[in-house]
Amino acid sequence: MKRMIFTILLAASGLFAANLSVEKGVVKAHTEVFGDSTIDPETRGLTSRLTMAGMPETIQGSVDISMTVLKSDNAKRDEHMMEAIEADRFPRATYTFEKVTKKRGDGYVVEGVLTFHGVKRPLKIDARIFNGARTLSFAGHSSFNMSDYGVQPPKLLFLTVRDRIDLAIDVTFKKER
Repeated sequence: MKRMIFTILLAASGLFAANLSVEKGVVKAHTEVFGDSTIDPETRGLTSRLTMAGMPETIQGSVDISMTVLKSDNAKRDEHMMEAIEADRFPRATYTFEKVTKKRGDGYVVEGVLTFHGVKRPLKIDARIFNGARTLSFAGHSSFNMSDYGVQPPKLLFLTVRDRIDLAIDVTFKKER
């Protein structure tokens, strides 16, 4: 009996599927210049092709992140960054959700694929997801190495940028039926 009720509820959840459009959001990418300072570019250029059928574990689809509007506190450094990631050739990165698993409370692990600089690689995101009546808030973090995506960390004179990029993601999605 319980199994039948669960099956009916699961089937009915598709009737309540919502598109998740970006209401507001930012992706911050942190790295460091060895021996100098930190680099913290961010972008608010996000678009979503996500859907959700009731619970966060049902999120499917992808989010595009604009590489052409990454900005830090140093415009000259931003120019070098745009050259290094070839933003003119690869104007966006895409994260495709494959599996969302609940941990404790509002904690989740999102398994997916990041397409960056034309290279696709698996990427897990540890996230806190708040599922409200009209919005879904997503706060996550992850990291990857630029070199894994065919990007060589930039060098200027005696300074080298660290290979690892730490991501901080903070997005509010609007539920649209």
